[in-house]
Amino acid sequence: MTIDDALQAALSVEHQAVYGYGLAAAHLSGPRYAAVLAALTDAESRRDRLADLLRRRGQDPALAAPGYLPPSPVTDAAAAVALCLRLEHAAEGAAWDLVAAAAPGDAVRKLGVQWLAVAAVRAAKWAGAAAAAEPALPGQP
Repeated sequence: MTIDDALQAALSVEHQAVYGYGLAAAHLSGPRYAAVLAALTDAESRRDRLADLLRRRGQDPALAAPGYLPPSPVTDAAAAVALCLRLEHAAEGAAWDLVAAAAPGDAVRKLGVQWLAVAAVRAAKWAGAAAAAEPALPGQP
């Protein structure tokens, strides 16, 4: 996978995260609502950063779809938390791909490492809320 491919794939993941966190927010309240809003803000920031990186590399950033179908219906708080966990796992995978595609010392690799750490911590928190087990190596199957 090239760096440009990894950046485009990560951008696609962030488009989905922005949509998904908006969907999840409709079903959460209290501290979970605050957590989903923080995750949404981070996803928007990553999306914008990725689009800027792609433009600087002479690439056209992929546009967001008008909507995304969640992997399962989001009708209550438990389903919203499960969606948030899936979104962070997707972010872990995208960050891992950025790290793998970039050379040591490359700015994209540094971003990938930072984003992987953030996604792994956030996934662990959502997993705790969902009482789900987490993988030993975030971002890997």
